[in-house]
Amino acid sequence: MTTLPRLLNSSLFLGLFLTGSALAADQFCPKTFNVLERTKGDNYQMVPKQLERLYCNNTFEGADFKIVESTSEEAISFDNKDPELLKKAANVYHHLSVAKTFWLEEIKSDYVRKLPQITVRLNITNAFSNTRHYKNEELEKNYNNAWSIPEGETPSFAKEKLKWGKEIWFSPMKKIEQRKEVKSKGDNPIHQSLILVKDPVIDNQKSALIYQGLAYIAQPSLNQSMVLEEALKRLGAIAIMVALVETSKYMDKWFMEKYYYVDTAMIPEIIYHEFAHIAMSDTMKTVHSVPTIEGMADYFAARIATRRKMYDRIEGFSNNNHRDTESRMLYHPYLEGSWNSTSDFTLSLLWKGKTEFDKANEQRAKKNQPPLANYDEIVHNAHFDMNEDSDIQHGLTGALIKACNKSCNGKRAGVNTLNAVFEAKGMN
Repeated sequence: MTTLPRLLNSSLFLGLFLTGSALAADQFCPKTFNVLERTKGDNYQMVPKQLERLYCNNTFEGADFKIVESTSEEAISFDNKDPELLKKAANVYHHLSVAKTFWLEEIKSDYVRKLPQITVRLNITNAFSNTRHYKNEELEKNYNNAWSIPEGETPSFAKEKLKWGKEIWFSPMKKIEQRKEVKSKGDNPIHQSLILVKDPVIDNQKSALIYQGLAYIAQPSLNQSMVLEEALKRLGAIAIMVALVETSKYMDKWFMEKYYYVDTAMIPEIIYHEFAHIAMSDTMKTVHSVPTIEGMADYFAARIATRRKMYDRIEGFSNNNHRDTESRMLYHPYLEGSWNSTSDFTLSLLWKGKTEFDKANEQRAKKNQPPLANYDEIVHNAHFDMNEDSDIQHGLTGALIKACNKSCNGKRAGVNTLNAVFEAKGMN
C-alpha cells in the first residue's frame, strides 16, 4: 500500500529531476555558422555546421572553448561587426570541437576529458611570455602562426598578479616577401639530400685513403706520383662534398614562392594540430618546438583530417608547403635538430606504423583472431614516456616499443612490426 507521504516524496523527486534536466538542456544554445571544409586538392567549400555546447550568452563561449580577440578576455559576440572575425571564430570553434570529440571518443583520453575551458585567441600578434603572459608588441610581432600556450602565472614579486590556463593562439595572416626575410638554414631538398649522402661518401673516401696509405707502407716500390695523385683525388672529393653541403644551406630561397601567407585560424589541420599539443601537454610541454612533439601532433591531426598531404595550400587562405604522411624520407641524425621540427619525417614514420598495423589487423581478422593492437593507442601511450627532450632515434622508438609491450596482443609480433617500420625508414 502506497502512503500519502511516499506519494509526495515521489512527486517532489520527479519535479526536481525534471527541473534539473530542463536546466541542463537550457544551459547550451547551439547555433549554425558556415565553416571551411576541404575538398579535393587545394579546394574548399563553406559548409553550415551547428556549433554545440555554446552557452546562451550570444557569444562564442561554451563549456569547452572561449573564443576571444587578441588579448581581450571577453568572448567574441555573434553581433560583432567584423564578418572576417566571425568567420574565423566559427571555424576555430567547430574544428576544435571536432578535435576534442576525436580525443574523447577514439583515443578515450581521460586527460582531455578533465580539461577545463580553453581560451582561444584570434588575431593575436604578441609573443608569449611565461612570466607576463604576453610580450609587448614593440618587442616582437607575429603573423602567419599558431601556438599552444601552457597555463601559468606572474611571479610572486610582480605587482600585477595574473593567472591563465591553457590557451591556443592564432596570429593574423600577412603576406610576407619571404625571399628577402628568410634566414637560410638548409630547409631545402638539395641540402637535405646532400646531408643524407655526405657521411657515406666521406667515410668511403677516408677508408680508401687509409687502405691506400697502408698499401704504400707495405709496398714502398709503388709509384709515388700515382699514389699522391690518387690521394689528392680522394681529398678533393671530400672537400667538394663538404663545400656542397655548406653552400646548399643558403639555397632555401630558391625553393620558396616570393610571398608567404597562412591564415592559421582557417586551416582545419592546423587547428587539429594545436589541440593535439594541448591533449599531450601532460608530459610534452607545448612551448618546445622539436621534431618528436611536432610529429606526434601532426600524426593525430592527420588521423582527424584523413588527408595524405597535410597543411596544403588553400587558395586565398594559405600557400603553405604540405607535409606528406607517406613521405619516403629516410632517417638521418640531422633530422633531430629543432630546425627540422617542420619536417614530415616523424609524421611519415608514425603513419608507416599505422599502415603496417592496419595490414596486420586485417590479416588477423581473416583468421578470426583479435587485432594485433590499436595503433592510435600505442602512439598515444608512447607520449607518457616522452618529454620535450625526447629524440626520434631513441626517445620516440623506445616509447613506441614500450607502449606495444603493454598493449599489443602478441608482444613479439607487435615489436617486430615496429622494428620493421623503423628499418624501412632508415633507422637500423
